[in-house]
Amino acid sequence: MTQDTQISGVAVPNPDQTGVPRSSAAPRFNARQRFLRVSTFLLRVVIHIFIWDISLMRIGMLRWLVRRSANQRWRRLARDFRKLAVELGGMQIKLGQFLSSRADVVPDVVRQELAGLQDEVPSAPASHVLQVIIEELGAPPSELFLRFEEEAVAAASLGQVHFATLHDGRDVAIKVQRPYIEQIIEVDLSAVSWVVRLIKNYPPLRRRADLEALLAEFSRVLTLELNYVEEGRNAATFRKNFVGVQGIYFPEPIMELTTRRVLVMERISGIKITDLRTLEAMGVSRVELAARLNNCYLKQFFIDGFFHADPHPGNLFVRVDPELPVNYSISSNGKGASSKPNGNGVLPDGRLFGDAEAHAVAPGRPFTLIFVDFGMVGALPPQTMDVVRSGVLGLATNDAERIVDALDRLNMILPGADRRPIVQATQIMLRHSYNRSMREMTSIDVEAIFEETKDIIYDLPFQIPQDLLYFGRALSMVAGLATEICPDINLFHELRPFAQMLLERERNGINWAERAQKELLDLGQLLFSLPRQMEAYYRSANRGEIQMRSDLSRLERGIRRVERSSDRLAGGMLATGLFLGGVQLRTRGFEKEANRAWMAAAAAIVWALWPRGEK
Repeated sequence: MTQDTQISGVAVPNPDQTGVPRSSAAPRFNARQRFLRVSTFLLRVVIHIFIWDISLMRIGMLRWLVRRSANQRWRRLARDFRKLAVELGGMQIKLGQFLSSRADVVPDVVRQELAGLQDEVPSAPASHVLQVIIEELGAPPSELFLRFEEEAVAAASLGQVHFATLHDGRDVAIKVQRPYIEQIIEVDLSAVSWVVRLIKNYPPLRRRADLEALLAEFSRVLTLELNYVEEGRNAATFRKNFVGVQGIYFPEPIMELTTRRVLVMERISGIKITDLRTLEAMGVSRVELAARLNNCYLKQFFIDGFFHADPHPGNLFVRVDPELPVNYSISSNGKGASSKPNGNGVLPDGRLFGDAEAHAVAPGRPFTLIFVDFGMVGALPPQTMDVVRSGVLGLATNDAERIVDALDRLNMILPGADRRPIVQATQIMLRHSYNRSMREMTSIDVEAIFEETKDIIYDLPFQIPQDLLYFGRALSMVAGLATEICPDINLFHELRPFAQMLLERERNGINWAERAQKELLDLGQLLFSLPRQMEAYYRSANRGEIQMRSDLSRLERGIRRVERSSDRLAGGMLATGLFLGGVQLRTRGFEKEANRAWMAAAAAIVWALWPRGEK
C-alpha cells in the first residue's frame, strides 16, 4: 500500500486511512437547529470548565478528584465534539484541527480523539460542484478541462478537492466551496458570539482580553478565507518569499481559472507530516523535519512578516527527494537556488538558516516540506516585527528584562501593571525551561514553579491584542507540531543562531543618520512638552489634587484568604454541631428532626466549602 498522496490547496487523505464513508446525499441546512446545537455544546463546555477546573480546583480536598477524572472527562468532551464537528462541519472542523495540533498544551487523550477529524469530513454531492463551476467559470468542466474527476478526493471545513487535467497537460487540483458555507459560517459565528456575550464580563477574562474584538478579528479572517482569489494571491506571495529556497515548496495557483468560490492549483504529491512511521521508513530524519518546520516559520514570522496561520498536519506534507549531495540545488518555487547571500534567513546555497546544523546532528534522506491551503494567513506590520524580534533576542539570550519590555511594547501587559514581579516570574520560568528540550520540559516540577510565581500568576496582568491573535495561534501550533515530530527538539538551541543572524542583520542595516534624526526629533518633542507638563503639575499641587496610589492587592488577597478561612472554620463548627445534635435527636426517637439537622449540617458544609471568587 502506497502512502504517497496527491495534494493541492487542501489535505487529501488516503482512502484507506479513514473508515468514515463519504456522503453522496445532498446536505440539508437548518440555521435555527444548527445555532442551538453549536451554542448548547459551547455552553456545556463553559459550564464544565467553570465547575470542575475553576470552582472545584479551589477546594483543596477535591483537587485530587478533579485531576484524577481529567482524562476521562476531557476524552468524553472531545469525543462528543468530534461527532458534532463531523456532522456539522464548518468552523468546528477548524477548531478541532487547532486543538489536535497543540501537543505542547492539549492532553494526549483530546488530541487522539481529534487527530483524524480532517479525514472524516464528508464530501458534498457532485451536482453541487458542477453547478458552482458553471456559475463561477461560465462553462462545464468538460469544456474547461481535458479530464475532470467528479468524485471528490478530499473534503475540508470550507471546501473539497477534485482532480483534473488542463488542456496543456498540466495536472491540477480544484477546490470548490461547500454548499451553504457562507450561511453556515454566519450561524457558527452567531453561536460563538452568543457565548462570548455570556462570559465576556467574567472579571479574569474582561481584564485580559476584549473577547468581542478577538471574535471580530477571527470573523474578518474567516470571511477572507471564503474568497479563493485571496487564497491564490497568498500562495503567490509565499512563492515569491521563498524563491530559491531549497526544501520548501508552495504549489502554483492557476489564477486565470480561480474565482471567489473556485480555486485551481498545481497538483503535487506528498506524505502527511504526522505520518512519522512512513517517513522514518523512507529515511527522513525527524530531527531535520522538526528543525526545517521551525526554521521555515522563523523566516515567515521574523523576516517576511507574512505567515501561514493554519499549520495543522492536514496542511503540511513531505515529498521525499532523490538521494543527492548535501549542497544539492534543485528548482524551488519556480526558480533555481540563490547564489548570493540575501540576508533573509537563507544561506548562499539556498538552504534555510539552521538546516545544515540539523543535518549534521541527525542526517537523513533529502526531502521537501510542502505547504497547502493558504486561506488563513497573518501579517505583521514592520513596527510590530521590530518589537517581536527584540523579544526573540531576549528569549535566545535568556534576558528576562528584554522579553518583558517586548511584551509591554506589544500591549500584552495591562496598563499600570508593576513590571518588577513580571520580570521576576519570567526569570523563574527561564530558569526552569531555558535550554531544555521539549521532552525534558515534560518533567519540570510544575508545582515548584507555581509556588515561586503564584502571586504573579494569580494577578495575571496580561491581555491578548487582537492584531496578534493569529500570530499567537500559528506560533503555538508550530511549537506543538514540532514537539510531536521530535520530542527531543530544543527550541532554544534552534533559536540562538537565528537570533545571532537577526542581530547581525539589524547591525548591518542601521542608518545612523536616520536614527540620530529620530532621536533628536523625540528629544525636541519632549523638551517642547516639558514646560506645560511641569506647569500642570504645580497647579495640581497648589490645588491639593495630587494623590498617592499604593498597590495593596497582595495585602487585600491575604485578608480575603483569612476571611475565607474564618468562614470555613465557622461553617465546619456549625456543621459538626448540627451533625452531633442530629445524632442525639435520632437516639431519642426524633427521626424527622434528626434528618432536618443533618440536612442543615450538609448545607453548612456546602456553604463553608463553596469557592468565593476574587473581587
